[in-house]
Amino acid sequence: MKVQLEVIERVERAGGGIYAIDHGRLTNGTAATRMSNNMMGAAFQYYAEVTGEKVAAARERVVARGVLPNARPTRGFRRAMCAVMTVCWLWSAPRRGSWLRRSGAVTGASLVGIQAWLAKHGIERSISGVESMLRSRVYLGEIHFGELHNLKAHEPIIKDRALFERVQRRTVSRGRRAKSERLLARLGVLRCGSCGSRMVINSYTGSYRCGDTSANRCQRRAAVNADRVEEMVLEAVRAYSATADGDGRSSRKQQIREADEAIERANADLDDTIRQLGEIGLLGRPASQKTLEKLAKGLDDAHAVRARLGEGGVRDVIGPDEIDRLPEPAKRLAAWRRLITDTVESVTVAPAITVDGRPSRLWDPRRIDIRFIGQHP
Repeated sequence: MKVQLEVIERVERAGGGIYAIDHGRLTNGTAATRMSNNMMGAAFQYYAEVTGEKVAAARERVVARGVLPNARPTRGFRRAMCAVMTVCWLWSAPRRGSWLRRSGAVTGASLVGIQAWLAKHGIERSISGVESMLRSRVYLGEIHFGELHNLKAHEPIIKDRALFERVQRRTVSRGRRAKSERLLARLGVLRCGSCGSRMVINSYTGSYRCGDTSANRCQRRAAVNADRVEEMVLEAVRAYSATADGDGRSSRKQQIREADEAIERANADLDDTIRQLGEIGLLGRPASQKTLEKLAKGLDDAHAVRARLGEGGVRDVIGPDEIDRLPEPAKRLAAWRRLITDTVESVTVAPAITVDGRPSRLWDPRRIDIRFIGQHP
């Protein structure tokens, strides 16, 4: 009841509202609605407290007997006939080795390394699962369930408490994520057509999706099949490189020259507009401000393109024909990524067309907009 009243008060003070699926709006707006909310809240609290009181004694008995009040036993254990957990030695040894590795007694492995080591022994766990396993005191033979504790509930897998405590003090990082072998992963050129955020690879579905993680999430997050969009980008880069110059190379010299010229034009346009508006006395008008903001944005964009090309010496990027002749797949992938980074400004993916309220899964190349560095809209 105390929490309910405070939450409703805070939300309504901020101009929001709270709606319960089974009751409707919860509000303190009038005396009648306040009384209704208080009565419903009191009924819910009463039901929760009565239920807790009925099962409290049973929980105390089972925890004291060494039974974990969960539906499934912790992995590495199995339930005996009396429901008390016993060690499953087939799966307990790899888990015991995980603590040794994490503590530094063997290799001081990161969480990623421990995850891979467990996988070799047939134990598939996520990174968060590995982290949770290393923190669990169930492996010490203890049961902690709310305010109920049993420090000698069952046979432990980790008998060395000093080892367990060393693992809790470890601050080894999770480990660096393995580099994706997808062509466009982490290049920063693939963008969501709705919010402009970078797109990230989903290894399970084989698709790129909007990677927006801001508080105001993208409402129409774009996603696209990875194989399709990568094939389309490769074809576009091949065609662009073939027309860049005679020997099939994409020269950055021309791109840098065009970027510098674009900055000069944008600077000149902005200076001329400011001067003309000042001469006729319209410099402070809202319409004039919008015009100047547009020109300033164009200048910023031109500088961004120039910065993308880099400040180093002009060099020719290896062309598609030479990339295809490279013997090692890893070197070919790295060369293609280098060529894409040096030539492609952005690959924008528009959201899929919705059919009956659901995004269509049909491939539509018109959703993909490939723009090269220095290319005018």
